[in-house]
Amino acid sequence: TTESPPPLPKATTLLLDMDGVLAEVSKSYRASIIATCHAFGATSVTHDVISEWKARGGCNNDWVLSYDLIQSDPNGKDGVTLEEVTETFEQFYQGVTDVKTN
Repeated sequence: TTESPPPLPKATTLLLDMDGVLAEVSKSYRASIIATCHAFGATSVTHDVISEWKARGGCNNDWVLSYDLIQSDPNGKDGVTLEEVTETFEQFYQGVTDVKTN
């Protein structure tokens, strides 16, 4: 006769990983950056453009990076606020709005 393993204890802790140590999330963040920029007319923003900006340093805040990319794009919407960019980014990242990138 084989014995069943003992039951697992009930979980008392929830572990969230937001820094990419346990789960790689950079692609979903970058897809949200691109979708956000494109939503505001900054259609020149690609994965390569994001990589170039990230390599320069000082681009750890993806909301600010999205805002800066929109401002630097010749077709980026004028007068957009960081609050609007942040809200749009979160809609894409949280799955409220579908992300479509090339």
